[in-house]
Formats: sequence, structure tokens, C-alpha cells
Amino acid sequence: MNESLIDPEAWETLKSMGDPAFLAELIGEYLKDSPDLIQQMRTGLATADIETVRRAAHSLKSNSASLGASRLADASRELEMLAKGGGLAGGDTRLAAIEAEYDRLAPVLREMIK
Repeated sequence: MNESLIDPEAWETLKSMGDPAFLAELIGEYLKDSPDLIQQMRTGLATADIETVRRAAHSLKSNSASLGASRLADASRELEMLAKGGGLAGGDTRLAAIEAEYDRLAPVLREMIK
């Protein structure tokens, strides 16, 4: 496991809560849903739809935190807070950080459920 991408303590807690099949399903759903949430953020930024950006960032933040992906959760939280504050200035930069972090995380998660 890449400890810079996934908090080892959070991961161990998650593993202890269920069987491996459930964990694999959870990760599979995360990998399926996350690109859609990122696309919603991208579309929301392009159309200045603050609520869409906020909701998608909130969902990705929560989902990432539940897997111990703290850096991605933090990056998503930054965009969520920006939108919650009523603006999107700087949102493209924050979304780029989210996308880069997800691009590093996804292969690690895929490897973990093989």
C-alpha cells in the first residue's frame, strides 16, 4: 500500500470492519463513481454551477475519507469550501489537484482489489 495516498490506520480500520469481498465491492464502487463526480465538478466549473460543484466535491471528499485517501479528501474539501463560500475563483486549480491525486490513487486501489 502507498502510505502517502492511503492512511494506513484508516485502511486497517476499514479492513477490520468487513469481509474482503465487501471491501473489494466498496473500492469498486468508489472507482466507478469518482470519475463521474470529477466530471460533475468540471461541468459545474465550466457552467458556473456552484451547487453542482459543491455537491460533487462533498461526495468525493466523504467517499475518499472513508477509504483513508486523506489527500484526495482534503483537496476535495478545498473545492467544496470554495463553492460553499459562493464563488468558484481558483476552482480550476483545485480541480486539477483533485484529478492529479485521483490519477495517482486509482491504480493503487485497483491493485489492492486484485
